[in-house]
Amino acid sequence: MADDIVVLARSRLSGERAALAVRVALALPLGGISTRLILVDSASALGLEAVPDLSLWSGGLDRELEALVTEEGAAVLVEQESLEELGLAGRPLRAGAALVGRDQVAAFCGAAGSCLVL
Repeated sequence: MADDIVVLARSRLSGERAALAVRVALALPLGGISTRLILVDSASALGLEAVPDLSLWSGGLDRELEALVTEEGAAVLVEQESLEELGLAGRPLRAGAALVGRDQVAAFCGAAGSCLVL
């Protein structure tokens, strides 16, 4: 896993950084880089089956998340505690996304070759 890059999305959904994190995670495998996208804080809502509207930043985001999983085979992990704090725990996740605990997020970042936080 030391050659992996973790893209940690933790930005507000109303800004461009959450969408940028998804797009960076999608671009990295195109260069042959193994990638994991981890969604925490308010960005954890992107792991839900119904992606929230991000206004001008949301164009194509649902399609990009699907491509990240189905075409690039990247892991999309959603932090359970973040969903709980947002009152979204128990809602269905998008296909290919998995729940992880906060301790697992730290372990993934620590074991990765790089952890990019957006």
